[in-house]
Amino acid sequence: MGHLDQVDADRLRAWLSEVRSSEATAALMVAVAYDRGIGTAELASWYDRSEEWVAETIEALDSPGFVSTVARLEGVDLDAVADESNLAPATVRDWFDDLGDEPVPEAADVVRRYAEGSVEPVRSGSPSTVYHLDRAVVDERGWSIDDDDLFAKAAEADLDLPEYGRFLVEPGESILEAAERGGRSWPYACRGGACSNCAVIVVEGDVAMPGQSILSDEQIRAANARLSCVGVPITDEVKVVTGVGDAADFADLRLPSPADEAGASD
Repeated sequence: MGHLDQVDADRLRAWLSEVRSSEATAALMVAVAYDRGIGTAELASWYDRSEEWVAETIEALDSPGFVSTVARLEGVDLDAVADESNLAPATVRDWFDDLGDEPVPEAADVVRRYAEGSVEPVRSGSPSTVYHLDRAVVDERGWSIDDDDLFAKAAEADLDLPEYGRFLVEPGESILEAAERGGRSWPYACRGGACSNCAVIVVEGDVAMPGQSILSDEQIRAANARLSCVGVPITDEVKVVTGVGDAADFADLRLPSPADEAGASD
């Protein structure tokens, strides 16, 4: 008879009192019973499910990062959350799974609120380190944004602010806000996700972008572009190439910036 290998069955039991859907309840009970030595065939009979369903459910829950499975069973549409935040579905799944390290009542409350559709898009609850490299430097050095070792080369080169550096983004801050707090002067205009002035390319990590209304799906998915004014880091580290707002792919989406207007009035 089997036993769970990767997850503490007591933690699954703690979730039993927190979930609301019959699907999540059945899945958790199956996993807990399996850990006590009940076979998959018998469990299938008990819960009037296929043995395949039982096996797949046990496999999905027998993981330190099982919360995304519970969230899905509770009715959270992970793909819709990803779309709302302009994130990859895998990033949203990992974000939910990271809740497995939190106290069960707190993690369950997050899942419940997403299941009810009453929360904002995904936001990180911890600080993130953002590394930035200016596109002009990439071009001057003959590098490519697609280079796997782009930021390794930047770290070894004789670069300093404003071309290259890093800063900390606190929970609730946008990348642009944190950059400005750190003394950087990045391009911007609307500050509300409606132009491309502050666009960056995410080379590593992921950035949620709630509220943006200007970038196309192709720019977001294929180019991995984000607007730093509404961009919120989701991963512990994020590496971005800045100064892409005036590139050909984004130039038509720019607005006059405050710096431009100030220069015109001098």
